[in-house]
Amino acid sequence: MYGWRLNWLLLEKFRGNKMKSGNITLGGILIALTIIILYSASILPVSTISVLTIASAIVPVCIIRSDVNTAVMVYLASSIISVFFIPLNIWLLYTLIFGGYGIVKYFIERLRKEKVEILLKFIYYNVIFILAVILAKAILGIDVLLAAEKIISKYIAVGGRLLSGVLYWGIGAVVYYLYDYAMTLIITFYMERIHNKIK
Repeated sequence: MYGWRLNWLLLEKFRGNKMKSGNITLGGILIALTIIILYSASILPVSTISVLTIASAIVPVCIIRSDVNTAVMVYLASSIISVFFIPLNIWLLYTLIFGGYGIVKYFIERLRKEKVEILLKFIYYNVIFILAVILAKAILGIDVLLAAEKIISKYIAVGGRLLSGVLYWGIGAVVYYLYDYAMTLIITFYMERIHNKIK
């Protein structure tokens, strides 16, 4: 196991030498797979977060099997195409938060400096949290802080929207690091159990 992060410097061990010519084909397959997984969140009684986590793991798998450029193509194409097939809220979550995280994770963890990696991930989470709050209001018409106040006040007596927002941010941070760890487990499972069996 690779712990809470991956040793991306070991990728050359998992990559073959015949990747270049198959990048476009691989990208097309992974884009289609991503769309299918995302679409399943709207028709099957499954956790949206679980589906988004699995869908977002496609991008780092693409990095492993191909390269970062192909992974960026898969993420961008999946984000553009999926807007026509999946609900707006799921599309927004994938495009803004989950879809590109595998690329961010790759570049951060290649630094191999644990404290710096934790700091950069924390900064990334805060930027995404602020963008999510702004875009949820602008695109979906959802006041995230007001919604957080209503939800949290059912369980805890809180003193206003600001405190509710801070609690919501804290819960989101915990979920974010759990998601990061889950992503590591999924990619590790792929690298150890699946990659070398797929030609």
